[in-house]
Order: sequence, then structure tokens, then C-alpha cells
Amino acid sequence: MKPTPWSTILRGVTTEGPYINERMSVLVLTIVVVAGISAVAFADKSVASFSLAPLHFLPLALSALVHPLRISLALSIVCLVLHDFVGHIRDLGTRHLAKDATTLLGYVFVVVVVNQLGRQRQRLADLAARERDELANEIHLAAEVQQSILPLSIPTVPGFDFAARMYPSKIVAGDYYGFIELPTGEIAVVIVDVSGKGVAAGLLMPSIEVALRLDAPRFPSTSDLLHTFNNVVCEITGGHRFISLFYGKLCAQSRSLEYTNAGHNPPLLLRAGSDPIPLDKGGPVLGVLPNSDYESDTIDLRHGDVLVLYTDGAVEAENPAGEQYSATRLAKIASMYSQKSADELVETIYGSITEFRGTRLLADDLTLVC
Repeated sequence: MKPTPWSTILRGVTTEGPYINERMSVLVLTIVVVAGISAVAFADKSVASFSLAPLHFLPLALSALVHPLRISLALSIVCLVLHDFVGHIRDLGTRHLAKDATTLLGYVFVVVVVNQLGRQRQRLADLAARERDELANEIHLAAEVQQSILPLSIPTVPGFDFAARMYPSKIVAGDYYGFIELPTGEIAVVIVDVSGKGVAAGLLMPSIEVALRLDAPRFPSTSDLLHTFNNVVCEITGGHRFISLFYGKLCAQSRSLEYTNAGHNPPLLLRAGSDPIPLDKGGPVLGVLPNSDYESDTIDLRHGDVLVLYTDGAVEAENPAGEQYSATRLAKIASMYSQKSADELVETIYGSITEFRGTRLLADDLTLVC
């Protein structure tokens, strides 16, 4: 599956303002400042009993947030002149000059303080934007790393047809699937779901994938492998995060699948003339209980059998009414279209889930392997 385009990431973190662009915002706020100064001057002229000059602080404070400091200082002088021109002046002596000086000093103080607060706010906004862009870039790189550990190609095995897709709910997913070619000629089929989703869950994937590939050839039994691998996961996660995993070992010659299910949603074996068979033999999820015991089971595969592996993002997907998609629906859809190729079946199941949800947006990561 291709990584999420960089342009999509940027669209997701860009904050849009209330107007088309910054110039329009400044123009509208400038009109508000001018209207505020004019309204205070008109009210000051209408009221003879006391001065309304202090009300000029409001439009001046707004101007200090919008305009350069020199413009706001010039507006402070304009406000003072308007007050002297339209207001009721009773004393033109030193008392009036001292009052004007005090008023102007108040105007300048408010303008300078608010302007500095605005500049500090802008610096913080620029810093937040830089950190946001760095985080978006790191998440993008994490998504690329995760995509690189997924299989580049699907195995070609005579008599079998494989397909797999991962649909992340976020840029980085907590799901994983893989195909491991074993020295015995068998093919290991793996599907994993880390608790949680997003970057925290996705960061575990590379280490889990490497550890699994190193351990898989060493153990002839799937149960022994997961017993050891559980201890590895316990060490990696420190018991703070658990992993559900299904590990199956396909032998093409004998047409059999040995498997162990470590707390994962049971894959469904669909066979003509019988109910879906859940592959649920195994043990607890990985990473919680060290030295846990696991069981294994072997099933014979017949011509026409369909095996569907999935994560909980498929069966727990909810529609607007809060109803879950369920394994029953999954089995029904897979049975109805079992004659399709594996690739077509995966797309059909995914389309059925998105149609059920009423949107292509996912609440949880969704992975399908057929």
C-alpha cells in the first residue's frame, strides 16, 4: 500500500483563518479600528458631563495587534487630537496640557504593551508552525519506514492465491502483515495488531518484524515460536503494550496449515457445505504474561477453501447507528464472493465495510489477508 501523500499530511495540519487571506483580515480589522475611534469621538462630543477619552484604549489596543507599532502610535496622537477637537475643553492652561500628556502616555503604554504581546504571540505561532511541520515530516518518514517493512510482493505458490491490504486509520498504522519464506520451503503467513493506533503503535512494527523473521526459521513448531516470541515482546514493550498475532505455516505439498493464534481475531476458513471454521487455537496476546504456553493446530486445505485473516478494524467497524460489522457479516460476504480472486475478494470485503460505515474514513486500522 502506498504511503499517504505529503500534500495530504499538510492539508491535515494547516489552520485556516476566517477570511480568504491575511490581507482581507487586516483590512476588516482596520475598518473596525477606524470605526471604533470615530464612534468614541462622536460619543465624546455628545456627552458634556465627563470625558470619554479612555474608551479610545479599545480601538488602539486592537490596532496594536493588527498594525505596526508606528501606525498605532500615530493613531494615539490622532485620538488625542480628536478628543481635544470635539470634546468640551474648559481649561486650556497647564492643567489641560498635563491631562493631555497623561492621556497620551496611557495611550502609548497600552499600544506598546499590546503590540509586544502580539509580537510574542506571533513568535509562539511561528514556533508552533515549525514544530508542527517537523512533526508532520517525522510522521511521514515513520509511515515510509512502516510501508517499507510490508511485503514488496505476494508469494507465488502453485495451487494457492494470496492477497493482502492494510488500510491505516491514521498516517502510521498499528497493524502488520507479512509472508516469510522458511528454509523448509514452507510459507509463514503473519497478521499482527498492536494495541492502540497511530505513531506509538506503528513504531513497534520494525522491531517486531525483525525479531519474528529472525526467530521463525529456528522453531519447527508454531507454538514453540510464539512461546519464545512472547518473551521477546515482553522485553520490547515492558508490559505496557500488548500484541495480538496469528502465525500460520503453510505447506503447499501437503496442502496443510499449522497455526497458532495469540489472542488475535480468529481467521475464518470458508469451505463449501459447512459453516465458517474459526482458527482460534493458541494462547493469550503477546507481551503481557511472560512464559505463556501456546497450542498449535493443523488443518487440511481443500480445493476451493478460502481463508480470511483480518484485524479488529474490520469486524468492529461501526455504522452510524453504532452497530458493528461483525465476523458474521465478514464470513457472509466472503462466502458470497468466494469464486473471486484473492485480490478481488480483499477489495470486495473492504468495499463492503466502507459501505456499511457510510464513509471511507476508518476509526481503527484495518488489515485483510486472503
